[in-house]
Amino acid sequence: MKKLILIITLILFMGCNNDDDTTLNSRLVGKWKWIESSGGIMGVTYNPENTGKEITIEFTSNTKKSYINGVLEYQTTYYLEKGESIFSTEKVDLINFENGFKQSIEINNNNLILSDEVYDGFWHEYKRE
Repeated sequence: MKKLILIITLILFMGCNNDDDTTLNSRLVGKWKWIESSGGIMGVTYNPENTGKEITIEFTSNTKKSYINGVLEYQTTYYLEKGESIFSTEKVDLINFENGFKQSIEINNNNLILSDEVYDGFWHEYKRE
């Protein structure tokens, strides 16, 4: 009986030990084209048409590069985690940048949504290139 309980416990433990961050990271890696950003205290919406900017972001396993009109504007490191969000009572996927800034992250098919983890922040929508 003790062996059966031990086997069941091991199976449950291995089943609960997943690589969500690795899976999320592998889905995040690549180039993303900016579609629009919306938010702020005024609830404004920005997009390539009203800004004249073509923005592309590129993620490697731990680096984010941002390009505006094809020119590298900045590069930063990041890590992913499950954590508390200002938007939800449940833990969500977060991307943490080296300067301490956080965004919640959602990837559905070829769409990426990054939401600033600050009040009156913006959400940013991208499409995979």
